Amino acid sequence: MEPFAEPPLLTEPVTAPDHSPERCDRRETPADDAPSAAIFGTVLCLSAAFFYAGANVALRMLADPSRATDPMWTICVKETVTVLVVGPLLLLQYLRGRASLPSRRSLWILLAAGAAVQLIGNVGLLWAMGIVGLAIALPVALAVSLISAALLGTFFLKEALTWRVMLGIGLLIAGIVCLRAGAGGGLKGINTPAGMVIVAILVACLAGVTYGLLTIAIRHVARRDTSVWIVVLVVTGCGMVLLGFFSWARFGIARLAATPGEHLFWMGVSGFLNLLGFVALTKGLQWTPVARANILTASQVALAALAGWILFQENVNPPVLMGFALTLAALFCTDRG
Repeated sequence: MEPFAEPPLLTEPVTAPDHSPERCDRRETPADDAPSAAIFGTVLCLSAAFFYAGANVALRMLADPSRATDPMWTICVKETVTVLVVGPLLLLQYLRGRASLPSRRSLWILLAAGAAVQLIGNVGLLWAMGIVGLAIALPVALAVSLISAALLGTFFLKEALTWRVMLGIGLLIAGIVCLRAGAGGGLKGINTPAGMVIVAILVACLAGVTYGLLTIAIRHVARRDTSVWIVVLVVTGCGMVLLGFFSWARFGIARLAATPGEHLFWMGVSGFLNLLGFVALTKGLQWTPVARANILTASQVALAALAGWILFQENVNPPVLMGFALTLAALFCTDRG
């Protein structure tokens, strides 16, 4: 989820010249090694899809009404995992002179986009999962993220708006209509008002918009002076600090410290798997064309949907299947645009 949350899908490799701890550009490989490199890249991208899907399954467990963990506190703990791993590594790189700090302008852009993703995107998507389920909320958010990134790119990055993007918008709208029809009263066994189901789907759409905004912010700052790992640290740091503060203000230290161990375990698992997914995708992009990498990584949508239907008995009926297919088509269509 977190694109990033950092966007779950990267639309292009993000890199900064000479000072990134891990470069994301594709490596030149000898012709004899090309087949093995392609296989290795494919395995890494598919691994990223499994890691991302696993992270979202862990979040879905926490969003389940039987647990109903607070979304802000859940995302705070999840993002803290990445901060604790990436922060010390970046500090070490900086002390060795192998990493540099971003400009003030780039930092403010990342802080603004990161705050929006954490407060609106990640928290909102987790809440929506508890209303309509993983199989509906995640595909909608990812498709909207790609479409919104393409639309925002025309305004902020002066990129061309292709016919594939316009087709993707139409497919997504049709898919959302079908998903709403199939969602019924939300999760099985819970009588959720119809209006709340609509709100949950709209919140998932809004989460996708924030992910698209973050994608544009990343592409903007990466063209200047910012390492991809700096981006990861700033965005997850926003989640840890902002959501941690709001959680403390709402519940107090004592209540947060009383969080059940099982809940903390799944929060940590989600953060760890999300980090592994990002690392796998970053390395996979060194040997895999971006378009192919995104298609492989997008399989997380199907994996997460299957998990929702099998593990959590979420609604699966003809309208949901049709909506899922249309949303997936919108995702692939836009991704290739």
